[in-house]
Amino acid sequence: MEHRVVFDFAIEFTNGGGIQGQDFRLDIAGDTISDQELADYIIEDLRLLMVGKVNILNKFYIQEKHKRKPVNAVVSEKLIDLSHTIFDGLITYKGLPAPIICDFLSRDDSRGKYEAGTEFQIGKIEMVGNTGTYIDCPFHRYAHGKDLSEVGLEAFANLDAITINAVGVIEIGVDYFKDKEIKNRAVIVRTDWSKHWNTDTYFENHPFINREAAEYLLDCGVKLVGIDSHNIDDTRHNSRPVHTILLGAEILIVEHMCNLEALPEAGYLFSAVPPKFKGVGTFPVRAFATMA
Repeated sequence: MEHRVVFDFAIEFTNGGGIQGQDFRLDIAGDTISDQELADYIIEDLRLLMVGKVNILNKFYIQEKHKRKPVNAVVSEKLIDLSHTIFDGLITYKGLPAPIICDFLSRDDSRGKYEAGTEFQIGKIEMVGNTGTYIDCPFHRYAHGKDLSEVGLEAFANLDAITINAVGVIEIGVDYFKDKEIKNRAVIVRTDWSKHWNTDTYFENHPFINREAAEYLLDCGVKLVGIDSHNIDDTRHNSRPVHTILLGAEILIVEHMCNLEALPEAGYLFSAVPPKFKGVGTFPVRAFATMA
């Protein structure tokens, strides 16, 4: 069934004045759309500047044949979340402690500190850096390597990216990267191992990149390598050649990703930005793809 939204709007400008619209009708992908999504669409579609307050008024829905591409279909295609949710007690890597997530200040305890009807929650988190979907910087492997605070934002954000399909493969060799446009790109390796996330299977016999492939990625000058598996290295042994090779060349690594099946082969930007910590080489990120 095709749906449309009917509404009025009133827009105020920060430099004075405003505009109004009555009985606007827009095609939408689902059966509802938020006021904020409508406001964003109007501003973009009309190319408005200096916009202040936007009021969406008298909104209701009708079923009517679409006349152009639905509004919230465009919005939903812009960003793809590639990160697992971190929760209290999550085991990311066997042998490392799970995060402890609790209240430092609860809402109940805050009520006596502020005026009536005002309350806050301040969370407390205790965890190791290797928790959830995380990024490795050179300091993770090398004592004198760059830590999170020393790596520039351009290494974390808006990287031209390519997806490598290695679904069903355990040892991912150099052939998966040959004949691909990978130089100066984030190389995102899809294995679909994330389907085993938060189960015992996730930790055993997981997909990994081998030494030869890591050396090839280094020679080709890639910017970052990500994978939706338990580790980018083979954890059945105590050597870690991929971490050693890539981080030694300041090629960042993102592990424990998910939703890679939603990515195209190319034509998108990849971001995985951590907090700016000094003396830390690994930390959780909200990894995501921006569709170009």
